[in-house]
Amino acid sequence: MIKTVKKFQVCTLPFLLGSTFALTQVSRANSNTPPLPIQVKQVTRWFVGEFDNTQQVADEPDVSLIKMSNCTVKLAKQDETGQSLNVYLQQETNGVPFRVRFYSFSKSETGVKVSIRRFINEETVLGMCTRPKSARVVNIANVATQTCEVEVNWQPGLYSGSNEPEGCPTRTSGGKVVSEVTIRARGTDSLDQIFDGQGNKTFGTEIKFRRIPFMSQED
Repeated sequence: MIKTVKKFQVCTLPFLLGSTFALTQVSRANSNTPPLPIQVKQVTRWFVGEFDNTQQVADEPDVSLIKMSNCTVKLAKQDETGQSLNVYLQQETNGVPFRVRFYSFSKSETGVKVSIRRFINEETVLGMCTRPKSARVVNIANVATQTCEVEVNWQPGLYSGSNEPEGCPTRTSGGKVVSEVTIRARGTDSLDQIFDGQGNKTFGTEIKFRRIPFMSQED
C-alpha cells in the first residue's frame, strides 16, 4: 500500500522466538487460527473505515498528512462471482485524491490473498465511500486486468505479509514496487519500496494509518 505528493503518485500499494515458553505460546496460538473464510471477513472488516496518519505526522513532520477512506463495494450484477470481498480505497492529501484502487480479499491455500487493481476511469468512482451503501457498485469493465498481489497471514491481533522480492511491476518500464503491510483493527501500516530498472531504491517511506476516532466501522 504508501514525502511529496509526486512520489505518492508513482506508488502502487512482513518472527523468530528463542525460548521453549515462547514456542509453546506460538503453538497454542496457531491451534486457535481462525478458518480461512473467517480470516477473509475479519481482515476485510479491519481494512474498512476512515483512517489518517495524524499520529505519525506529529512525530515525523516530513511525512505528508494522508486521509484514507475504504469501503466495501459490490460488483455490478452481471459481474458478480461471489469469490471475494471487494473494497474501494481512496487516499487524499490536502483534500485532493492521489490514489484510488480496487481491492479484493479472498482465501489462498495458507492465508488471505489481497489483489490490488487500478481503475481505468477514476473520475467515475471518486468519492465512492460517501455514497449510500446500496449505490457503491463497481463495473468490472472499469477495473484494469493487471493486478498486484500480497498474501497476508494471521497472527494474534493482526495480519501481515509481503510480496518481496518479486514485488509488482510499476507503470514505468523496468521498475517494481515491493510492498509490506500489517493490518490491525485499529489501522494499517504500509511500506511500498520503489525500485528502478537497475534495482536502485528510489522511494520507501512507511505510512502508519490509524482509525479516525468516532468514525464507525462498517458492519
